[in-house]
Amino acid sequence: MDYKATLWRKALERRGWKRLDKYKLPNGLIDFHVIHRGQLYSGRCIGAYPAGDFTQPGSIAYVIGRRDLMTEGVWRLSNGGQIGMNARELPYRA
Repeated sequence: MDYKATLWRKALERRGWKRLDKYKLPNGLIDFHVIHRGQLYSGRCIGAYPAGDFTQPGSIAYVIGRRDLMTEGVWRLSNGGQIGMNARELPYRA
């Protein structure tokens, strides 16, 4: 586990986000942040049914579903908006 990633996750949890591997994803629309292979993936999807193929790298389902490649991940219920995902640099120095 990456200590800085854990601190990042805990800061988000204090603001109402839920840990991805601790809470079951709901059937509704969620916002998520996942640190996956050194990149921060953020987006919105239908929690229990993420878009894409679980075996296709780069899909939302792959990023959320591959817990073995995930460093940390959080989610919260979404207020609405467009479904999708983007990748960016980590919010801290690794």
